[in-house]
Amino acid sequence: MPSSVAQTPLFPRGPGLGARLVIYLLISVALIVVDVRYRVLDSARAVVATALLPLQRAAQSPLALYRQVSGFFVQHAEMQQENALLQRRQLAYAAALLRYRDLEQENLRLRNLLGAQARTPLKTRLASIIQMPRDPYQRTLTIDLGTSQGVRAGEPVIDELGLLGQVTRVYPYSSEVTLITDQDQPVPVMVQRNGLRAVVFGRGDSGVVDVRYLPHSADIKVGDTLVTSGIDGVYPQGLPVARVVNLDRSANHAFMQVKCVPLGGVDRYHQVLVVENAKLPKAPEPTATPPQPATHKAAKR
Repeated sequence: MPSSVAQTPLFPRGPGLGARLVIYLLISVALIVVDVRYRVLDSARAVVATALLPLQRAAQSPLALYRQVSGFFVQHAEMQQENALLQRRQLAYAAALLRYRDLEQENLRLRNLLGAQARTPLKTRLASIIQMPRDPYQRTLTIDLGTSQGVRAGEPVIDELGLLGQVTRVYPYSSEVTLITDQDQPVPVMVQRNGLRAVVFGRGDSGVVDVRYLPHSADIKVGDTLVTSGIDGVYPQGLPVARVVNLDRSANHAFMQVKCVPLGGVDRYHQVLVVENAKLPKAPEPTATPPQPATHKAAKR
């Protein structure tokens, strides 16, 4: 009697598992190639992404809320710390300003008592750097002011941080400035802390200058600020020049080795200031060539 229940065949027909895997891989590769070349699945991908967007936002909303809340508290704490720091700085600057005003008034009273003349303010001209040297070992630059603007050789060049160098060559509409880092550009200075006089020499390197010929017992320390002494008649007194960063008092050298870094932006910025120096001789004005008398030849009769 035949059974109504379907019997499972003992030897199933059809491709095996390995063949099916290969077929599925080929179909996947074909779909990838077609999608990359013809973009046939972009619309389907867009529909799926649009449908899943609310779910993604819902899943990310707790994390976004946590970040907003934590960021608010962190920013609030940082603003409180910054506000407290600014208040402390304001109080410190206010106290320093009061002391500065008091010292200024005291200095004015002492000058009046001694009959000393007040220091004249610096007269400067704003100039732009138009050319840098092609030679990396030449510490000079060219500015866009010359004799037509009243610039003279020997005038100091500064920026808002300190001394840069000195005008060494002047042309009608440009000038050449030799920086203090040049090997042939010494600058008479003094230690701002105690008035010790010295001379700064360049190394030919943009970031280093040396103080030479100081004895080992000289009162100079790391961190001291060097300013122009004004004894040479070229640089006005009190211009910041460099800061001491290293001292070598070894007995192997006849003099103390003092390494400094320039305070002025010798290798930065684009604008500089040329300081007028009334002590320098004025450049001779070009004189017109007198007309030559015309020579008349005797006419032959």
